[in-house]
Amino acid sequence: MMRNKKIVGITGGSGCGKSYLSDILRSRGIPVIDADKTAHEIMEKDTPCTRELIAFFGGEIEENGAINRKKLGEIVFSDPEKLKKLNEISHKYILAGINDKIEREKSDIVCVDGAALIESGMPCDLMIGVLADYETRKRRIMARDSLSEEEAQRRLNAQPGDGFYEGNCDFTVRNDGQEPDIDEIMKRISE
Repeated sequence: MMRNKKIVGITGGSGCGKSYLSDILRSRGIPVIDADKTAHEIMEKDTPCTRELIAFFGGEIEENGAINRKKLGEIVFSDPEKLKKLNEISHKYILAGINDKIEREKSDIVCVDGAALIESGMPCDLMIGVLADYETRKRRIMARDSLSEEEAQRRLNAQPGDGFYEGNCDFTVRNDGQEPDIDEIMKRISE
């Protein structure tokens, strides 16, 4: 990865509002790479990641040669060891895809929006953690992903809590009703 660009990570658990912050930053002219979109791309039909995941998890996660992400989610969010294996397999492919996109960006500052940036070892010059309370997050992902309450709770319970982000990010912002201080965020990004 080129180090003449400032890489800003935007991370937090499902439903915290990373995309909301990313949209604001895009509107201010800062390019944002979506790690989840990159994950979708590397799990398309007949990619190296797809083949490796099917080899490990079996054909039940395959759908027309690609990964059925809903089925994979049901498996990994109910078994911490399988979630760990998913991350072990997929992170290397996702990071390669993100680094490719960073290389193509012309901007001196590039943000990367992803839930597992810290866990994946994504090198960032600044890491912003986006936090929201549990009930807000649960409500958001139930609506966004058409999940039952039980599925949403299982997903949230498999993810790190606020303390993880507070301890591993350069700073955190709350996004559970009040508007994040965008001027302060822009100042920190530009430093």
